[in-house]
Amino acid sequence: MDLLYFAFALAFLILMHELGHFLAAKALGIEIEEFGIGFPPRVARLFEWRGTVFTLNLLPFGGFVRPKGDGSLTEPDALAQAPPGKRALVILAGPAMNLFLGVLAYLILFVGAGKPVSESVLVWYVEPQSPAQAAGLQPGDLIVAAEGQPVHKATTLQRIIRAHLGEPVRLTVRRGDATLDLTVVPRVEPPPGQGAMGVRIIEYGWEPVPVAEGVRLAFQAAYEHSIALFRLPWQMLQAYLVPSAPPPPGEVMGFRGMYTSLRLAAQIDRAAPTPVPTYTLTLLAALSLSLGVLNLLPIPALDGARLVLALSEGLFRRRLPWRVEVTLMLVGFVVLLALMVVINVREWL
Repeated sequence: MDLLYFAFALAFLILMHELGHFLAAKALGIEIEEFGIGFPPRVARLFEWRGTVFTLNLLPFGGFVRPKGDGSLTEPDALAQAPPGKRALVILAGPAMNLFLGVLAYLILFVGAGKPVSESVLVWYVEPQSPAQAAGLQPGDLIVAAEGQPVHKATTLQRIIRAHLGEPVRLTVRRGDATLDLTVVPRVEPPPGQGAMGVRIIEYGWEPVPVAEGVRLAFQAAYEHSIALFRLPWQMLQAYLVPSAPPPPGEVMGFRGMYTSLRLAAQIDRAAPTPVPTYTLTLLAALSLSLGVLNLLPIPALDGARLVLALSEGLFRRRLPWRVEVTLMLVGFVVLLALMVVINVREWL
């Protein structure tokens, strides 16, 4: 079920990106011959609307729009024939749609749940046959105190547990409306990949805020996330070229990494239900903003490179030869495809 949910979420974000291009082109009088759901080969022709054929295709990883003439410089109403200003708007509309969805996800999150605060530590997974399971800990439990000390952060709990390895530790746990006192004996030598108690935890807490404050937090989060994404490629390149440079604050994930992150977010949301699925919304906002921002980078085959070409044509009143544009985009596409293969293969090694 989580795999289907991930595939649907990723395909939806890509489809909405293409829908942005499509709606902008229609509004500006640029004809679109085909709006494809999924990638070819074609499975079925669904319907036709205002000169655009909507199709269902075999590979369910997003979609595409095919402008009239498919890049022809002679077809009237073709995208390639449009003035640079109109082309720039059509190009921008795809990333803009993803940026809008990212802000919308944050709006639902902050208005629906409030702002995050560290009130306690949430247990979202309990390892089988672990001390935590023997003590009666369950997913969704909130650890509010350990050995009589209030626990607001994961580091506080970890420090107390390390100080009492092999000894009984008293935990105060909130489960729904009930408060429980449990005793756990942390392992001195836990199995590989597990902690002393055998739980996976996260700092947890949400404080309701007024709607206006929720809106402000949503735009602030989207802005800060977008700026961080713009800086990330340079930070990664700097870390690669300069050994003394600090490591980048993030990394590029492939399909496995995105699926794992979404599955874990869904598990946390199931363990501690809130008015809205907080961690899933946070991840979907991040994915949508990443799709929007990274597409704006001036790399051939991405929207950013096409935008640079359109803007330079409008500024200098000259256009690159068509064959040069096509070659640039083709080379960029091959390089990006190879990079995607490397990233996804690396996640399985």
